Amino acid sequence: MSGRARFAWALVVGLLGHALNRFPVEFIPGIDILLGFFLIIPAAPLLGPWGAGLAAGIAGSVTIQLWGHPWAFISAVAEGVTLGALTRRYWPLQADGLYWLGGIPYLVVSYMLGIDVSAMSALAIALKQALNSLLPALLAQVVMMSPAVRARLWPLLPKGMCTFSLSSAVSSTLLLALTLPLLMVGTLEGRSRYAAERRRLDDQGLATAHLLAETVDAELAAAQAQTALLASVVIDWWEREGQRPTQTTLEGLLRDWAYHSVFSINCGIGDSEGRLVALWPPLGVASKPVAGEDFSDRAYFQDVRRTRAPLVSSVFAGRATVTGPVMVAVAPLLLQQRFEGFASLAINLPRMRTVAQERLSDGQRALLVDPDGNVAFDTGADPGPKPASIRGTHLGEALEQMPPRGTRTYEADPLAPTLRRTLATRHLATSDLLQPGWRIVVEHPMSYLEFSFVGAYRALLATLAMALLLSIPVSRMLTRMLSRPVEAVSDAAGRMAAGERDVRAFGVLHRSGAHELEQLGLAFDEMAARLQRHLLDVERASEAKSAFFSIASHELKTPLATLKLRVQRLRPGAVRQQDLDLMDRQVDRLARLVNQLLDVSELASGRLALAQVPLELSTLVRRVAERRAASAPQHRLTLDLEPVEGYWDEPRLEQVVYNLVDNAIRYSPEGGPVEVVLRKQPGEALLEVKDRGVGLGPRGGEELFTRALRGSTLSTISRVEGMGVGLYLCREIITRHGGTIHLASRDGGGTCAIVRLPRSDSPPAD
Repeated sequence: MSGRARFAWALVVGLLGHALNRFPVEFIPGIDILLGFFLIIPAAPLLGPWGAGLAAGIAGSVTIQLWGHPWAFISAVAEGVTLGALTRRYWPLQADGLYWLGGIPYLVVSYMLGIDVSAMSALAIALKQALNSLLPALLAQVVMMSPAVRARLWPLLPKGMCTFSLSSAVSSTLLLALTLPLLMVGTLEGRSRYAAERRRLDDQGLATAHLLAETVDAELAAAQAQTALLASVVIDWWEREGQRPTQTTLEGLLRDWAYHSVFSINCGIGDSEGRLVALWPPLGVASKPVAGEDFSDRAYFQDVRRTRAPLVSSVFAGRATVTGPVMVAVAPLLLQQRFEGFASLAINLPRMRTVAQERLSDGQRALLVDPDGNVAFDTGADPGPKPASIRGTHLGEALEQMPPRGTRTYEADPLAPTLRRTLATRHLATSDLLQPGWRIVVEHPMSYLEFSFVGAYRALLATLAMALLLSIPVSRMLTRMLSRPVEAVSDAAGRMAAGERDVRAFGVLHRSGAHELEQLGLAFDEMAARLQRHLLDVERASEAKSAFFSIASHELKTPLATLKLRVQRLRPGAVRQQDLDLMDRQVDRLARLVNQLLDVSELASGRLALAQVPLELSTLVRRVAERRAASAPQHRLTLDLEPVEGYWDEPRLEQVVYNLVDNAIRYSPEGGPVEVVLRKQPGEALLEVKDRGVGLGPRGGEELFTRALRGSTLSTISRVEGMGVGLYLCREIITRHGGTIHLASRDGGGTCAIVRLPRSDSPPAD
């Protein structure tokens, strides 16, 4: 691939990887898998170092926006360049593994310094990126070992990937087969762990919120009851004495009251105009007396004058004896249904905050929020001079979307990059109070990478490491199981190619192994045995063919020599009838020999056709038998023929009858009778040709029906004419008529040729 082509392909692969990386797949909540690397890693061996680095940089640029740091982008570029270089000699999985041996420590340190996360979180992120690369590298390695892919990518593959061993293929496939289920199980286990942790947080948060709500409700109810009781004591004294209590009297009453109350910081009595008449402790901020202070602008004074009922105020900034957030319980002073003033208790919020903090679990934070969104106390922050408000904050927006009692998560920093946003996610549990609009909020940081996912990753990576270590000896064992039979077959094939005929892969010993490999070895042994038999048959056929050509040349040379001699003796006026008769017989003999050769050739090529016509068979048999017997006066011909009609090929049956009678005569060299019998039987015609000749010999008659095997192979015959194809032609012709032919020995010596021809009263279908 040229440099321009690699650059163009790098751009294409990088852009496609960038598009895929914009849609990460959530592997475990808080941990995303970028799909773009499933294109970059397989393309690295084909693009080379700089092409792979360019493609990885384009695809990995999306991580800067997603995660808010450049370390993943730098790692992607370095990984692409390294893979492009190492795959010149190594396969993708080995190359990527070598890269991540140094890449994981680098990323851990980079993340800890660059994005301010813990070492455990940085390790989880680095392991995630390693897994994000090793999985596509493993997939690419297995795919590139498949024959279909290699056939298409062969010209583009680097030298290191042009060949591979059976052990590498088995171990890679085995590792993939182990890794994918483990990843699936790890994913499900991580999600299950997350769901269990989420349920635990929900239950824990709700339980804590309900407990704190009950505690705060009890505190507020007690403070409200104390205030109402204080107001009734003041009114009783007023009615009994008939005049308003003096400041000194009220301060004495309030002093005893404040010392015996654990729910309040101070106690006070005010008049109907909102001015403070008495307060205990009497000194406020900077040790100044606070009696006479005007509190008519306080919302709680206006509410109690309007409602004339005990109430608890919202949170406000203190200015008398309390600096910071304060809330009070207020009760009206009603004398004969006239509003004469109010009694107030400043609720002890520091004590309430301390009680709430004691009831929280590690990492939890509790807030008491009033209906206006002001924070009465916050166990996670020190109180300021003014009440903090959650209105307009992310927490406030999350609470507005929550029911009075329930749980949810919210992002404390939704505009931050993915990693910071994930780490800043908070879990909320709320419970409302008896006071309308008041809520207890229990918050807990999710810290995905800290409390659950790092553990899931550590377990998953440990399992994968164990699978990798186990796959090495297992793959070697499997490779030996697979390679031994294959090596035996390969060795046997090499020996066979060297010329050994009796070579076998398994031999007579059975080698235990996989069924398919055993079948391979046994199939090779069967093939070798068949090949050996075939070679023997070929050698026999070659020998028979040589013998056939020798016989054919002799048979053709004899009539030709006779014809030549007779032609030379022919002179004008010297023609003798006996010479003409001899020449006629020799020409007929030559014609028969040539016709037999042609018929054998047509049978071998499958072109021998039959033209079946109505035929009376006894007439044909008589004519042919008598014609052949006329040239052998030393033999006595006996005919026993019944009329038989049917549809047959007349010229071909003439060949059959002639060859059978000819064999009976030729293989009876000392003379003797030749009997021809034709019988009509149900559905067929039976033809028998019998002689008293030499017989079939010890090998029987079936071998005589093969091509180029003649009776001269019998040791008792040495001078029999013919090329040895007559019976072969007879069997083929009879078989094509649908009949059978065989030879049988006769009692007392001799041979009987038995032919059975199917007989039909209608012409055969084409």
